[in-house]
This record gives sequence, C-alpha cells and structure tokens, in this order.
Amino acid sequence: MSTPAGERLRREASRIAMWARGGQAPPREVLAKLGPPGSGERGLDYGGQEKGVGNSYGADDSELPDLGPLASFGSWQSVASTILRKAEDSVGFDQSSTEFDLCEWISLGWQFADMPFLADIIDDSRYASISSLSLWPAIEAIYYSIEFDGVVPMDAFDGIVTSVKKIGQLAVQNEGRQEKDSNMQQGVLTVVNGDLRLGLLRTGIQMEYRTGKGYQQLNQQIDVSRLFGSLDYDMCVRHAGTLLEWDGRDVDDWVNDASSSSYPPNTSPAWDI
Repeated sequence: MSTPAGERLRREASRIAMWARGGQAPPREVLAKLGPPGSGERGLDYGGQEKGVGNSYGADDSELPDLGPLASFGSWQSVASTILRKAEDSVGFDQSSTEFDLCEWISLGWQFADMPFLADIIDDSRYASISSLSLWPAIEAIYYSIEFDGVVPMDAFDGIVTSVKKIGQLAVQNEGRQEKDSNMQQGVLTVVNGDLRLGLLRTGIQMEYRTGKGYQQLNQQIDVSRLFGSLDYDMCVRHAGTLLEWDGRDVDDWVNDASSSSYPPNTSPAWDI
C-alpha cells in the first residue's frame, strides 16, 4: 500500500509527464478566436505576421535555497531556463526564429500557465494606446504590470526596457509585407526576496512600411498580457531525476539565444515620455 507521500509523488510525476508531452493543436476556428487582439481571421495569415522574442534576467541580493540533487545545473536560474526550454520544445516554439505560428504562440502560453513547477500564477493584462510618435505607453503598461505586485525588483526594470527596445529594433529591421503584425514576447527571470519568478509579457503591434521611413507602428490600442509564477523549489528537488534528463539550458543561453538579442536597442524618440 502506497504512503501519502508516495501517492503525491506518483500524481506529480504523472502530471509532469503529461505536461512535457505538450498539447493537441487547437482547431482553426479556435485559433481565429484566440488570435492577437483585433486580428480575426488575419490571425491565420502567417505571411503577414512575425514574432520577436527578448529575454531579461535580474535579481536582488536575496539568497536562494541549496540546489541539492540539482547541483549540476549550477544555479536555480539555469533550472528555470531548462524548464522553459522544455515548455518551448513541447509545442515547437523556437525563440531564436522570427517565423510566427499562431498554434505554437497560443500553446506556449498554455504550457507556461500549466507548468507543474510554478506556483502563484498571475495571468492578467493591461491596455495602452500607442502611435509612431508615442511608444512610451507600452513601457508604462509593463511598468505598472510589474511594479505594484513586486514581480521584479525595480533595479531590473531598465534591463527589461532595454530588451523590449531590442525587440522593437528587430521589428523595424525585419522585412516583411507592406503591412505586418509583430507579435512580441518578453521573457523575464528575476529573483525577488528569495523567490525565483518566471514571466512572459506579450503584445501584438500592427506595423506599416512607409517609403523613406521604414516600418512604423500604426495608431492603435495594444493589450500587454502578463503571465508570471514562482518556481517551486521543493517540487523541483522531488523530481530532480526528471529535470536532469531534460536538455539543459544555461540562463545566459536563454537570454542570448532570443531572436532580438543581437540587435541594439531601438533609439526612436517615441520611447520617451
């Protein structure tokens, strides 16, 4: 007869195994409803869409628990980035590519929200109005989405802004159609008061190519969505054997392998207040 602890481990292991396999692709009619805000059926027209990914890591001075059986990872941050790689691999999401696939985009959000190793999930959004002359409201929306809940130390906010501007630079340099939708994802790893937080900030921006000016953002309202959770250290230790079997990813690789990482921050005055 199994013990309560043994039964818990069995249930957890089953959930992890199911999560790691990824989910079924949503039907097209579901994709059309769940696509980027305002896209409608355009959400299925991948030729006019792209994705830009940036990642940022920051930390306060608080200490994290001992890694125990996970010591070979070198840090809890690398444990977290390895779990993120598994989430991406399970749905075929390539953070280094600008190719957009709505199914993968939506499925990664689902995988993140259902991650067995996360606790205290936050899932919400904030609206902002932007134009080619004023991008600051997008940064302001990110600021308010993280500042009030203490999701990241404010000292790390500048790093997030720099990464967002790199995604912006990728968007204006990545050639596509006359009009395109740029789907932007900002990944965040941060340590706050001993908690290791994992997060995704996402939005979609409609852009138009104008001769002599390049790509510019149209006047529009955007939805900055936020998914954040805290890494469950005990859960990770209980299932160290499983984590050690997965392809590891160092936190620096997670930051540097994003599609926008090699770009300089966009310097448009539209970012200014």
